[in-house]
Amino acid sequence: GMLEWHDLLRPIAENLAGVEVDGLARWFDNNAFYKKPIITGRIYRKGGILSEYVYPGLVSPGRWKLVLPDPYTFISLSENRSGLKNDDLLFQYAEALNSELLELQKKYTLGQVQLSAPSLVWRRLDKDVLEVVGEAVAEMLKGVVAEKMLYVYFGDGLNALPTILDYEVDVVGFDLTYTNIILLAEYDVERIALGIIDGRNSLREDAEVVIKKIDKYLDKREPETLYVTPSCELEFLPVDIADEKVKLISEILGRIGGGE
Repeated sequence: GMLEWHDLLRPIAENLAGVEVDGLARWFDNNAFYKKPIITGRIYRKGGILSEYVYPGLVSPGRWKLVLPDPYTFISLSENRSGLKNDDLLFQYAEALNSELLELQKKYTLGQVQLSAPSLVWRRLDKDVLEVVGEAVAEMLKGVVAEKMLYVYFGDGLNALPTILDYEVDVVGFDLTYTNIILLAEYDVERIALGIIDGRNSLREDAEVVIKKIDKYLDKREPETLYVTPSCELEFLPVDIADEKVKLISEILGRIGGGE
């Protein structure tokens, strides 16, 4: 679990050489904040990064999912005081996290590694920027045997298409509170996660309405794998509402069949 993660970046920022944490900054357009990483020099792994923040013993082997910020999201949400180019920092971060992932992989059976990538779609990035990020993502996930997911949210996934479909990941996920599902179906995504349950709205969706939207997508595309997920982390909701959303996803999957 991520119960002790004060924000997505904090455990990593606190345990990387060349990075410090400073004041609070707003987390995208949410009424939530994160401690901004300050990059002061070359980024490298000085020891275990996540050992005090993950509890794989709480779940069955192979069912453990690890969620990490992708290189671009971490670097773009940091303040660079190092004098180094952001492109160099992307790869330094990727190499440090790759080392951490490979060490965790030796100890535990990882089911999935998700790279959370809101900064890739928060605004439209140039194609050459997205391509460099793809190279950094490949470096970060090199040698990882678990299923690898890139999840883009808090923005229109079309902003990053089709470039991110060339990333070396197994699954690509989209926030459907921002991304039009019919327009998304114009792209051939072999293994896709549809973030169709709103992770920031306490209103419980109608299962029938959600299923009809999924059916519209499936009328146009037949992905090899389809995940149904929240649009983003459920931390913005009260616990009881978050639990209801999880149960709703289970109900929807049971009714559409063949999903995950």
